[in-house]
Amino acid sequence: MAQDRRTIINHKNNLSGYIGSWLNVMNNIKKTQPPIRIPQEVVSYNDNTYDLSLMLSYLDNNLKILEKTPLTPDKFDYLAYAQARAFMKVCYMFLRIILDDVSGIIKHFYDENEHPIIVPKSFDDLLKKADNRKLPEDLIALIQPSKEWFCQMRQRRVDLEHNYESLLISFRQGKNGENILGHFSTMGHTTKEYEDIRQYIGFVLCEYQKLIDNLLDHFDSKFRNWYGFAPPRDITILDRIVDMPLWWAYKYGNYRHKDLAENNNGDVDNR
Repeated sequence: MAQDRRTIINHKNNLSGYIGSWLNVMNNIKKTQPPIRIPQEVVSYNDNTYDLSLMLSYLDNNLKILEKTPLTPDKFDYLAYAQARAFMKVCYMFLRIILDDVSGIIKHFYDENEHPIIVPKSFDDLLKKADNRKLPEDLIALIQPSKEWFCQMRQRRVDLEHNYESLLISFRQGKNGENILGHFSTMGHTTKEYEDIRQYIGFVLCEYQKLIDNLLDHFDSKFRNWYGFAPPRDITILDRIVDMPLWWAYKYGNYRHKDLAENNNGDVDNR
C-alpha cells in the first residue's frame, strides 16, 4: 500500500497546474469560443505522472521493508523483494513515457502557434533535432541539457524492453549493520552493482524537474507572444501520492530551487 506519510509540498513549477491556469484564463476570462478542451497530451501526462507517483510510493515502501529484513533464507522477505523489483522496473517505464508526454505537450503548442516548426512526439527525436540544429535556438537551449542523463536512462528502458535484461537488487551491510540496497542488471549492460536505487532515480527526477522549471520559463515567453499573457504559477499543493516525483527529486536527487524550503517535519515546503 502507498506510504502513509503526511508530506505536504507547495510548488509553483508544476506543468499540469501551469496549463490548467492557461486553460482557465482562455475559457473563463478571454471567453474562447468554442471553449478549449484540455489537450490529450496533457491528459496523458497527468495520468502517467500520477501512475509514476503511485509506483514510487510502492517502491519506497518495499525498499524500507528490505532495509530491515534479515538476510537469512528463513527470515528473508521474498515478497517485498519481488515487489520492489517489479515497481522499480515500472518506474523506469513511466519515466520514459512521461518524457514523451512532455515532448507531446511542447509539440501541441508549437503546432497550434508556430506551424513551420515541426516538433516530434518523441523526446528522443526532439533531442536529435536539437543536436542537428533543426529547432529554434531557444528550444535547442531548453532541450540539450537533458541529453546526457536522458540517454543513460533511455538505455536502461531499452535494455529492459528489448535486450532481455532484468534488474536485481543487491544488499550490503552498512557500518551499523543496516542493509544498504543497490540495483544491477543480470547482463551488466545498464547498471553497476551497489548503485543506490533511490539516489539514481532521485537524480533522474531531479534533472527532470529542472527540465520542467526551464520549460515553464520558456513557455512564459512563448505564451505572452501566442496568447498575450503568461499563465499565473499559482501554488500547487501536492499531497501524499501525487508529490512523489518531486519528493524523490528533493530527498534523493538533491533538487533545489530558489523558492523551495524545508519545513519542520523534514518535508518540502515552497512558501
